[in-house]
This record gives sequence, C-alpha cells and structure tokens, in this order.
Amino acid sequence: MYLLYYKLENRGFTMAKENAILNDEDISNDEVTESFDLDELEEKFQSQIEEEFSNLEFLKDEKDKIENPDALGKVILDEVWKQFGNQIGLDMTNETLNQKYDREHQGETYNDVGKKVMQDTKYKEANKAMKEQQQSGNLKDEYTGKNINQNDNANLDHVVARKELYENARRKQAGINTEDLANKDENLKPTNESLNKSKGAKSVDEYISGREQREKDLREHNERANKKIDKSNMSDVEKQTAKEKNNKRLQDKLDANDELMKKADKEARKAINRDIAKGVAKETAKKAGKDAMKQMAVSALFSLLKEVMNGFIRFLKSQEKSFQTFLEEMKKTIKLFFEKITNVLQTGASSIVGTIVTEIFGPIVSTFKKLASLIKQGISSVMEAVRYLNDKENKNKPFGVKVAQVGKIITAGLVAGGAIFLGELFEKLLLSVPGMQIELPLLGTLANVIGMFLASLVSGLVGAIIINLIDKFIAKKQKSDAQAAAIETGNQIISKQHQIQIVNNVLLDRDKENAQSNIGERHQAASSIMKDAYKNIMEDFVEDFSENESSAVIDEEDVITNTEIDKTSNDLNDLLGRLK
Repeated sequence: MYLLYYKLENRGFTMAKENAILNDEDISNDEVTESFDLDELEEKFQSQIEEEFSNLEFLKDEKDKIENPDALGKVILDEVWKQFGNQIGLDMTNETLNQKYDREHQGETYNDVGKKVMQDTKYKEANKAMKEQQQSGNLKDEYTGKNINQNDNANLDHVVARKELYENARRKQAGINTEDLANKDENLKPTNESLNKSKGAKSVDEYISGREQREKDLREHNERANKKIDKSNMSDVEKQTAKEKNNKRLQDKLDANDELMKKADKEARKAINRDIAKGVAKETAKKAGKDAMKQMAVSALFSLLKEVMNGFIRFLKSQEKSFQTFLEEMKKTIKLFFEKITNVLQTGASSIVGTIVTEIFGPIVSTFKKLASLIKQGISSVMEAVRYLNDKENKNKPFGVKVAQVGKIITAGLVAGGAIFLGELFEKLLLSVPGMQIELPLLGTLANVIGMFLASLVSGLVGAIIINLIDKFIAKKQKSDAQAAAIETGNQIISKQHQIQIVNNVLLDRDKENAQSNIGERHQAASSIMKDAYKNIMEDFVEDFSENESSAVIDEEDVITNTEIDKTSNDLNDLLGRLK
C-alpha cells in the first residue's frame, strides 16, 4: 500500500483532492502515472525547495540586519540637524507673491496709484484721441449708445474702477501695476461727464443693481436743486439756463443703458483677467522653480555637511590617521552623498508642488506670515508618505509596519510645523535684544536665524523621542515577522522534502512494475519463439519420417533420442507455464 498525502496548492500545483490514499485495490500505479507526470512533479518540487532554501537564507540575513534603532542621542542629533535645514529652506521660500509685491511697494497708497493711473502716458494718449474724435462729431457714448456733442463734457471712464484693480490680490500675484490694467484699451470707454461721476468707483454691477432707487434719488435731488434755483436772486433767463443744465445732467444719468454697460464691463474684465491669469501662471512658475532650487541647495548643503562630519568622525576613530586615510574617508563621504541625491530631488519636487498650492490660495495665505511654510511642510509630508506606500519594496510589508512608518513621517511633519511657529515666537522675543536686528543675506535677521535654530532644537528633541519610539516598535515588529517567516519557510521546506520523498517512492514502485512487466513480456516472447522452433522441428521430423517410412528401421538409438526430445519438450512447457 502506498499512502500519499498531497496538498499541492502552492505554486501552480493543485490536486483534485486534498488528501489522496492510493493502494493496489483502489487506484493502480498506471492510473497515477496517467493522471499527471511524476517526473515533472519531482522537478517542480525540487525547484520549489531550492527557492524556499533561498528564501530562508534571505530571511536569516534580514533578521540579522534588523537591529535595535540607533541610540536616542544619535536620533536627536539627526532630527535637530534635519529640522534646522528644513526650517532654513522653508524660511527662504516662505514669502508669497502677494507678500513680495507688498514688500516691493511698501508705503504705496491708493491716492498715489490713482495719480499714476491718470498721469500714465497711455491714458493721456487715449484721452487725447477721444477729444479729437469728439471734435470731429463721431464720438459715441459707450454707456448710453448716444452721440456726444462737441460742446458736451466727455470723460474717459475706467470700466473696472481703479480702486478695484488696486485692491485686486491676484493682480499683485501677477506682479502687474494698477495703471497697466486700468489703462487697457478695453477698460477705457468714453461717456458723458455726469454719468461718469455718478458711477464713480463703483463696479458696473453695483451701479445698475439699485437702478430704481438710484433714479428716484436722482430725480428728487434734481427737483431740490431746481427749487433752490427758483428761490435764488438770478434772473429768469439765468434760472432757466441753470435748470436746463440740471435737467440735462439728470437725463444723461438716466440714459445709462444696462446692457451696454454690462457688455463694456464683460469685455474689460475678460481682457484684464486674461492678463492677470497669464501673469500669475508665469510668476508662480518662476517662483516654484526658484523655491525648488533654493530648497534643493539647502538640502544638498546640509546633507553634504552631515556626511563630511560623519566621515571626519570616522577618520578620528580610525587607528591609522594619515592623509591617505583622510582622503579615503572623504571619497566615501562624497559617494554616500551622491547615493542620497534622490532625496534632494524629492525635496525639489515637494517644493514645486507646495509653491503651486500655496499660490492657488495666495490671497488667503498671504494674510499669515508663516502659513505658506506650514502648507509646504504638510504637502512634503503627504508626498513622502505616498512615495513610501507606492514603493515596491514596501508593498509586502505588514500593515502594522506601514501604519507605523507613515505615522513616523506624519510625526516629522507635525514637528516641523511646530518648529515654524516656535521659530516665529523666538524671533519676536530675540528682536528686543540689541544687535539681533542685523540682516543676514538670504536668511533675514540674526534673530530669525537663532530663532529657527532654537525652534529646531526644541522640536528636534520632541520629534526624536517620538520617532525613536516608533522605530523601536517597527524594529520589534520586523524581527517578529522575520522570525515567523523563517519558521514558516522551514516548515515549507520540510513539507516539500516529504512530498519529494513520496513522489520518489511512487516513481520507484512504478519503475519496479515497469521492470517486472518488461521481464514478463520478454519471457512470453521467448516462449513463443521456442514453441515455434519446437513445432518446426517436429514437423520436419515427421516429414522426414514419412518419406523414409518404407525403408526406415527404428533402432534402439532412435527410441532413446525421441524419449529425450519428449522430456525436453515437457520441461520447456512447464517452464513457460510457470513464467505466465
């Protein structure tokens, strides 16, 4: 009986039954052989067991590599160093486009801008052209649709008011001066003086929204003005002239056509917004590129300095302190730096995304000094977490380890966020100290630099303790998982060895049966050949005896010969019978 335990569910081999008991009565070896190729099965098992041995060796190596995290002191030092470099990079790129514009135009008031708009060469030329057109009798009021007479007072109105453009935050992002937008051709429309003054700094929508009440107020005001004229000491002719002027001004205002005004407003805003959108996109792209280069430079510098210091420490600890040893350590330092250059590139990518997102919410972000840095840090942490989860090397890691690692990344981000606010707090405190107001190129005041360092120190201490605890959890989890995986792999190897032994036994039994079958077939062939030979001999003997019957004389020798032949024939038949 052959007892086979098959559970060949791994790596593409699945039996119809989980447990199969084979014996001579139930299933013959021929049927087993026909159901699958045993030689192929043995080869597959052998390949699997070699792979499992390889996995076992790998797991043992991994288990040896997984040691307890670095000492807390080293973690703190690394975290403080990381936070300080990070804070400098963020601080150098914290200023938004709106903040930059306000800094470059510090002290500028609306009155100053209003004067620049009216004194702008483009406005003067447009106003001159309008006057010439009026004198030719071809000037059309763009708000009423009527012609403006040569003797009427015509004004060149800014469809989108100067004040609205001055206060436009997106204009500041685009880095466009108010006069450049206010004096665009699409934004300059001729109209009568009364309507222009009535509209004032209001937008078209604001002006036409309360038309009914506005017209009522205008009529009441005109009526009061006329009554005042009637009570004056002017002559009747003068009174009539003055009232006609009032009525003309009133009518000019009442003639405002809502549709024409909306059309002019739509055209003006379309042209203005197009310029602003282009400007914002251009300035944001330039800023994103510059910010990325700044942060990459800071990241590369701090990474290189860190490797150089580590290399110098290794040199001091070495037994042989020679110039050649120093050079070897520095070469190793440079090599390690370039091996980590991907981190610098990732910093640049995060900075670009952070800058773009920051500028999308630029007008809001600009109201808070450090909000841009906080957003960039948050985006950097999220991107780092996503990169970790998408990394193929981390795909098969336990869920608990993934969560812990992502928690570690988020913790570092939160710590960096805290360092941003701490840095601002320390800076305000230090600015009251004499000498701390000294400006350092690219870095700001001395108080700012020291404040960033102190904030990095405090946040680094807190972050390092938390990260160290997470690292210990990860290391413990990884060691446990590696040990469990090694045990499981060992069990798989034993199982595969047992399966190979079973297959080998089946192959051996099959080979035995094949050998016995071949021997039987050869014996049957021999029996058939011998029978045919004996039959031929006897037939020849009978023919010879018949031909010589008349003259044949059987002597004693012939009797002895026939007796031996009969005995030999009987013995042969017995032998062949036993072989069957």
